[in-house]
Amino acid sequence: MRGELTELVAADVAAWLSTVGRLLYNERDMQMHLASYLLESGKYSGVELEYYVPKDIVPGYVWDSELKLDIVVSRQGQYVPVELKYKTKEVARCPIRFGEEIDRRFHITKTHSAPDLGRYDFWKDVRRLELVKRRFGNVAGGVALFLTNDGAYLAKGRASSNNIRFSMAEGYHGRERSWLRATRTTVGRPDFLLDHDYSVQWQTHTMDAEIFHSLIIVI
Repeated sequence: MRGELTELVAADVAAWLSTVGRLLYNERDMQMHLASYLLESGKYSGVELEYYVPKDIVPGYVWDSELKLDIVVSRQGQYVPVELKYKTKEVARCPIRFGEEIDRRFHITKTHSAPDLGRYDFWKDVRRLELVKRRFGNVAGGVALFLTNDGAYLAKGRASSNNIRFSMAEGYHGRERSWLRATRTTVGRPDFLLDHDYSVQWQTHTMDAEIFHSLIIVI
């Protein structure tokens, strides 16, 4: 039951991605539409947003930030948290507003700089899900979703890069998540160790003629 529920949620997250034909404005837009899709599927008894967990009751939580989970899905007393990351390059379009095509281009998505921090934040999500699963017996597992139109996240990176151990390139990745050296960028972003190795497999999507790549990790 536990593993089956987690795999079901992961499959529904992947299915939702195949239905997204327009550009998502930001991570909140992504969160709301995915949550609606999961709720309307009728497969789950509950779908909650911004699910707060006191960080001091979760052993191994090493960050100063609060522990809020983007989406938590429940069924038959079991829970699966879903964490989201949406890292984009700037895209401008003339979209339809209130049923009317407007004659002005504006930025649908913005450019998120510093892919090294984006990589860190994604693996931090994976670690947070591991810790929550370990702490709560009714948590069946977790799902981490990363969506981007920035090809930098798919690149393997140089061995000398400070963030090489946070790589998100295709293939297997070990448990160690650490910076090669301390810098101003790494302050407040401590090293950590994952419970498991993970396999990274990217999928490609087209959203409003823009190429996006998605990565789903099942915990």
